[in-house]
Amino acid sequence: MRMSPTNQVKSFDRGIQRQNGAVLIFCLVFLLVLTMMGVASMESAVLEERMAGNMQNQSAAFQASEASLQFGENWLMSQFTWPATSADGSTTVWTRDSMDPDAADSQHWWQDNARQTAAWWSNNAIEVDAVEGVATAPHYLIEEMSTINSGQSIGIGSGLQSRVRVFHRVTARGSGVGDTAVVQLQSTFVKTYE
Repeated sequence: MRMSPTNQVKSFDRGIQRQNGAVLIFCLVFLLVLTMMGVASMESAVLEERMAGNMQNQSAAFQASEASLQFGENWLMSQFTWPATSADGSTTVWTRDSMDPDAADSQHWWQDNARQTAAWWSNNAIEVDAVEGVATAPHYLIEEMSTINSGQSIGIGSGLQSRVRVFHRVTARGSGVGDTAVVQLQSTFVKTYE
């Protein structure tokens, strides 16, 4: 049986009226889910970018401090005679623990908050100008820790003079691209002087 065109239009109109906007609601919910996924991925990307920037900043601070430490060790290596020490650092080599304001506490001088500022380091340490791309130029300090003139048993009976071995502590401080990342490194340097 064949329907007339008028009957076909009426049955089509009734089908549209029964839907009541279900597709619209589904599309809005789907759009909301997509929006939430997009916002979450953007937040994740921003967080990863910050983490990468912080890691780069920390790496620059470490490299600056390491370069400064190397400068201090190279200075000691270039000395042919035993460098004099001073309590104020005027001779480049500090007397052991002369920077410690309170010897009774259990903190070393490099852990003291008063010595953690860039101003203290620029006033009391040697600046290394060769490092570029950092907020503050790195610095180093050299302390004479101890001297040993025994224990060279290989020279006994050979007529060799027993030479003094001097132990130095080199402490370096470097900052990153910003002053938020600061790295301090230390090494013990042993040298025998003429």
